[in-house]
Amino acid sequence: MSYWLWLENARNIVSIILLSIASIQDVKSREIDDRVWIVFTASALLINILSVLNGSVEPFWWIVFAGLQSGLFLLLYYGGVYGGADAKALMCLSLMYPSSPTGFLTDLSMARLPVAFSTMNNALLLTTLYLPLNLFWNLHVKLKGVELFKGLGKESVLRRIAALLLLRKVRFSQYRAENTRFVLAERRSRSGLRRIVFARRLDEDKAEQSFDEDEHVFTSFLMPLQTLILLGLVARLFYGDILLSLSLLAASRLAG
Repeated sequence: MSYWLWLENARNIVSIILLSIASIQDVKSREIDDRVWIVFTASALLINILSVLNGSVEPFWWIVFAGLQSGLFLLLYYGGVYGGADAKALMCLSLMYPSSPTGFLTDLSMARLPVAFSTMNNALLLTTLYLPLNLFWNLHVKLKGVELFKGLGKESVLRRIAALLLLRKVRFSQYRAENTRFVLAERRSRSGLRRIVFARRLDEDKAEQSFDEDEHVFTSFLMPLQTLILLGLVARLFYGDILLSLSLLAASRLAG
């Protein structure tokens, strides 16, 4: 095995192992130990410094592309697209997998983008799987005799449809027991009027005590995005950028 191929395999193995650890922690507690990102960053620096010395990586373009991607991932984090740990995972991948203008054009000709960016695309595409999962969950709750929109009669049809796809109806006691996995998506005013709230911060839930334990409420399930980032990376390494491929396919069909 050539030295270059050994370094490329090291990138993939280290990334998959560390993202697997992050995924396990995310599923268990929705929190990732920062030591995972420290090891990830140190490994990326070591592997790519060796690659620079070997002549297989251009240091200038490595830093430029890693910086541009990391800046984008930070902007998306501050825009509320995902959490801090998810941004750190993508930034580590941008540092681990170097690119260059030539490499970028080569990847683009194969319907691929730089590894970190394609991983994010694949992960975000996989989040759409939660729409039918949420719908099936809510229909199952409905079949058990729970009135999904009890007290929510003033909500519009569109907001109800959105709630069925984006939220999950659970017993309030379950939400309280698993509040690291759910964000409360209902609010009750002092007059007793209930309404759906699609966007809430975790810290807002701590003071929320206005529902009885046996009541059912809509919640937003906090998906373990680290698992989807791991799957997105594996898809990028073995296939490519699923979202870009679908977009190019759709464009070609419309043009042809």
